[in-house]
Amino acid sequence: MKAIVMLLCMPLLLSGCSGAHLDIFPKLDNPALMHAKIAPELLRQDLDAFVAGVRERHPDFSGYADEAALSQMLEKLKNSITKPMTRVEFFRYVGQLSHAFGDGHSFLIWPYQELNALKEQGETPFPFAVKLTSSGVFVPQSYVSGEQQLPVGSQILRINGVATSDIFANAQRYVGGETAGLRGAFVAERFSHLLWAVYGFISQFDIELLYQGQMQTLHIDSRQSWQRAASLFERPGDDLAYQRLAGNVGYLKVDSFDVDPEEFSDQLETIFSQIVQQRPSALIIDIRNNTGGNTDTATELARYIANKPFRLVSSMTEKLNKDNRGLFGYKGQPGEMQTKALHDYVEPMGKHKGFNGDVVVLIGPVTYSAAIVFATTVQDNGFGLLAGQPTGGFANQSAQGNLFNLPHSQLRAYVATRLLVRPNGNADVTAVIPDLVVDEAFEDLHSAVDTLLQRVLQRFKNRDGT
Repeated sequence: MKAIVMLLCMPLLLSGCSGAHLDIFPKLDNPALMHAKIAPELLRQDLDAFVAGVRERHPDFSGYADEAALSQMLEKLKNSITKPMTRVEFFRYVGQLSHAFGDGHSFLIWPYQELNALKEQGETPFPFAVKLTSSGVFVPQSYVSGEQQLPVGSQILRINGVATSDIFANAQRYVGGETAGLRGAFVAERFSHLLWAVYGFISQFDIELLYQGQMQTLHIDSRQSWQRAASLFERPGDDLAYQRLAGNVGYLKVDSFDVDPEEFSDQLETIFSQIVQQRPSALIIDIRNNTGGNTDTATELARYIANKPFRLVSSMTEKLNKDNRGLFGYKGQPGEMQTKALHDYVEPMGKHKGFNGDVVVLIGPVTYSAAIVFATTVQDNGFGLLAGQPTGGFANQSAQGNLFNLPHSQLRAYVATRLLVRPNGNADVTAVIPDLVVDEAFEDLHSAVDTLLQRVLQRFKNRDGT
């Protein structure tokens, strides 16, 4: 779910996270719709409803979307629909509008009900996580199935005869995102869903690989059971993991803020108790793969490295609609834009619980939403150094996703209703730029070497003269 839940609820801003417009994955009222053929004229109405629904709710529709290009795309898609379609078939048309909104928090969700039904019938989606880089598509984690292995660092060239470069170029149209780089990162994160939703690939996969200079092929079917192999820094499935590295450096991987706040708080308390005991000279916090979640968890992590009271956001603008006006519409009328400065500061954890040494936060193109809010909090308050590559999303985030269904297909759309401004008040439309920019090295990708991590560790080593 972390691919979807991005800054959905922000208690520090306003309450009110309840209601059908905040339910991300509801069931279909009529499951028979999954098998129905929907008439072309109704599908065209759904296309119009998708654009109108986003326009009605988004706080800066014209600032994010190229309205002229969107209008042309809409008419082209409407003209191309000439026969009845199922929801899955229709998604391959209407879903192409997602990228045109230019916002990672505004897009059409894949037909998850149909995919869930296939899984219940024993069908298996693509089993591997993938990482998109400027040098190609790689497997960032080793996998095993019985005696078969897929080593970390394998480059995936083709799937079922389709080049992965073509898959990403096509699938990035079906996700939201301010930049093509961010949309590519979201395709990588939702890869198994989109392979099925866009291409129909499920259960059977013929993969062409390049590993250590050698071409290989791998056939996968539903009889196999591929599992992630444990790595140096993590156990399979961990979104939060701590490791002490050579040179007395702590490494904290935080792959998601979309976790239960109380559970996350308990995990952080345990980890930082260990950090306080070990007293590392520096701490690396890795949020390169973190696409966000809610700000409670981001705030809690920031408290452990803060040396002064801080705020995550300086101001917030919200566009009201029929769903988010509050009880009896007390907030105002649909279409109203309401802006407020935020003056609530959060206290640091304190020197006996928090970390007082040097902090480096690793960011990259996929760092997004609440993870961007965390990164700008660190940078604007001077809590640490940002290192890596610029984010694919903007430093000032959209937020508070509302959801609505298209009237006839009942496909579900997710759209932002708020705009946030970073702690220092700079409202410029720009990516988060690291203090230390480090590009990935092609040879390191093939050798499963983490270029950025090694560069930061070398920086600490040079600083300490060791």
